[in-house]
This record gives sequence, C-alpha cells and structure tokens, in this order.
Amino acid sequence: MEIGTIKAVHIFTHRRLYVTAQLELNLKGVNYTFGGHDVFLSGMNGGESSDAPYLGRFLFRCMQVCRVDNWDKLKSSKVLVEVQHGRVVAIADVSGENWFNPSIEFGAMDLEKEQIESTLRDNSKP
Repeated sequence: MEIGTIKAVHIFTHRRLYVTAQLELNLKGVNYTFGGHDVFLSGMNGGESSDAPYLGRFLFRCMQVCRVDNWDKLKSSKVLVEVQHGRVVAIADVSGENWFNPSIEFGAMDLEKEQIESTLRDNSKP
C-alpha cells in the first residue's frame, strides 16, 4: 500500500442508462481509477427502488474516508491505495484506520437485501 493523491472526481452516466462515479488517483506518477462502471452501476435509468444504493454508498464512503463534506473537496486529498492486479480495489485515510473496499461493502449490502427479502417472503406465507 502506498499513499496516492486524488486528482479528479467524476459522476457520469454509462450507456445513457446507468449512473456511476469514480476517482482518478495518482500513485508514484502512475494514474489509476477507483470506482466507475467496472465496479458498480446505480441501476437502470439512475436506479430503481429495488436497486441497492451503490452510488450513494460510494459517494458517502469516499467523502468519509477523506473527511470532507463535499464531493468536489476530494480533489487533492491523500489516501492509502491498495492495488491488486493493476486495479485499485480499496482506499483508506492516510492513517489506515478507515478502509473502503466497494466489493466487500457492496457484497454485504446485497446479502442484507437478500436476507430482508427472504424474511418478507417468509412472513407473507399463510
């Protein structure tokens, strides 16, 4: 893990159907992205009510890690960066105390959603 700098932040549509966000990071002179359509999409036409709120979680957790209250203030923030196989998989505050790994957190969100749906189905049976 190395300390990197957030150079730019983006929120954009993908294929005119989905919303996603990403950070552009510089780590020892090498540029990386974190997030984006390879990591998550918000859902058809910006998110259906049944979609997990990946976009909101991504925005919130990036701002939380960097201790900022505005998405644009992420620019120039320093973060610890975990790179695996040429991809940034997680970021953390420079102390390493607050890690954000979208795969892990989004997986937990999906599991929680499945458990809630299962409970609702079980409770609706006569």
